[in-house]
Amino acid sequence: MSLLRVVIDLGSSSSRGFYTLEPFHPMLMLMEPEVATVPLGSLEAYERNKMGESNPEDSAWIEYEQKCFAVGFLAKKRFNADKQLQKRKFELALAKALAIVGAIADKHNLENRSSVHLGILLPWGEFEDRELFQNLVKTALSNYKFKGSSKAFSLELFICLPEGGGILSRGRDASSNIKEQAIAVVMLGYRDISILLIERGEMRKGKTEPLGFSKMVESVMNQTSGLNVDRLIWAICKTKKNSSYKALSELASSVEPAYREHEISRMRNAVANSRQEYWMMLSNWLKLQIPHNVDEVIIGGGTAHYFQSQLNNLFSFSNVNWCENLEAQIVNNFPQVSSKSLNYRLTDAYGLFFFLCSQGMSLNKEVVGAGGANE
Repeated sequence: MSLLRVVIDLGSSSSRGFYTLEPFHPMLMLMEPEVATVPLGSLEAYERNKMGESNPEDSAWIEYEQKCFAVGFLAKKRFNADKQLQKRKFELALAKALAIVGAIADKHNLENRSSVHLGILLPWGEFEDRELFQNLVKTALSNYKFKGSSKAFSLELFICLPEGGGILSRGRDASSNIKEQAIAVVMLGYRDISILLIERGEMRKGKTEPLGFSKMVESVMNQTSGLNVDRLIWAICKTKKNSSYKALSELASSVEPAYREHEISRMRNAVANSRQEYWMMLSNWLKLQIPHNVDEVIIGGGTAHYFQSQLNNLFSFSNVNWCENLEAQIVNNFPQVSSKSLNYRLTDAYGLFFFLCSQGMSLNKEVVGAGGANE
């Protein structure tokens, strides 16, 4: 049977999966983060009435234990799902993992009863659920349906790391001895921010706070009206430090020139005020969590790059590592990600992917060695 090795980052802005079949060839799958509970009849009607054929990751739905879930683009566009930021990532993780594995299986004709090596990243605040999730996903992978077709896979290896664990394992200088240093890992995402503190090779502390980029977006939405949240996120990211007229003017809905100028001005002020307010909350929290005696601060996540200069100043007392080498590897292997500014949002999953593959190779060697001993 075949072997699928896949790492999934259950981001609130997108679900990211690095995977490979045999022979080793890393591939990337991206899905929207939305999940919707949907009646089976509605999904069957969708399949009957749809025109054309989309990629499996764009038309993904799963059936498990008599419940059906649309996942990703289908959930967002057809069933009007939202990001459900109020829920823990763990609560949506099973549906997302089953959908990604199912989409990969359809895309590459992966036969049932194939083996799966799975890696998952969870916020530190949900890391205690890893054993429960392992049991759930192992059972679910063995018997579920993807787009109405039965799927059955064997989970042979499961690795779960707290968010930041991927860049810790792959993003550091190989010549630097982790057992002799104090290191802080800072992950700044859309929903959460997480920190890991490692001292002399051991993880001493971790913490997660719901202070992600969505807080800034929510503040802008509260000061404006009639904005689409996805288009607003795009405009905010494009403006970066300056609330550029062009990016925000594309969001204005009024055709009346006088009110249009008022609308754009209101948006610019809202973005500027919200950025300042959010940075104050974020920086104050980080100051309380990161001690000044750390030798290195490793930073990842899309929100981090939005505040890159401010974070460099905040952590000027230490060596700041932005994992540029890891980002360069991603861009070289997946050139399509740089145009979407995804390279710095993929580093954590990419680091875990190579860690998972190395652990899988060690497992295979042990099995082969054990087999040889028994002969």
